[in-house]
Amino acid sequence: MSLQDIVFRPKREKLVHVLELSMPSTMQGKERFYLCITVTREKDVKITYLITVEEKTSIQYKIDCMWLLKDLTLIDGKEAMQDYPKFDMHFEHVYSWEAFSTAAKYAFTRCIRKMSKIHYRRDIEFVNFDDDYLSDTGLFQRQKLDLFYACGFCQRMAVLQMNASEVQPSPVQGANLRETELERAKEHAKAFPAIWLKG
Repeated sequence: MSLQDIVFRPKREKLVHVLELSMPSTMQGKERFYLCITVTREKDVKITYLITVEEKTSIQYKIDCMWLLKDLTLIDGKEAMQDYPKFDMHFEHVYSWEAFSTAAKYAFTRCIRKMSKIHYRRDIEFVNFDDDYLSDTGLFQRQKLDLFYACGFCQRMAVLQMNASEVQPSPVQGANLRETELERAKEHAKAFPAIWLKG
């Protein structure tokens, strides 16, 4: 079953995007961290900080924090000219995150921008981002980056769902993505669907 079915459908929310976060160096590999964007029946948009914990026979899901998108005032990408997956989200307080990849960070922020325009008719302030990857220009580069991220995410989710702790998913790194990895990721995506929202 997907995150939509397990976590968000009972809350009557629609999952539209999942950002996998980089694990802190102190973690032993049993936990995974995500920022999930959902839409409620009342058309509010939420950002949920979700933690999954792999156990011997199951996976536990814990919602640690939740914010409303309408309360988000600014996203700081920290570095626009380099491969840099860290970013800050400014609500009443500032929250710092590190995405699994820079491509993932941009996919997440494009979804944030689109959801804000659709549901609140406003644009959020973005600083220290490459405008070409945030906007509708540079489409080929955006799709390529999104594909690399999606492949890696599907591989890791498949390993987590199958509780195969002895199997380590291979890294997916830019132009070094091999064709066999791509085909495997497509198969995993069919078995464990994730929801992607194009910017």
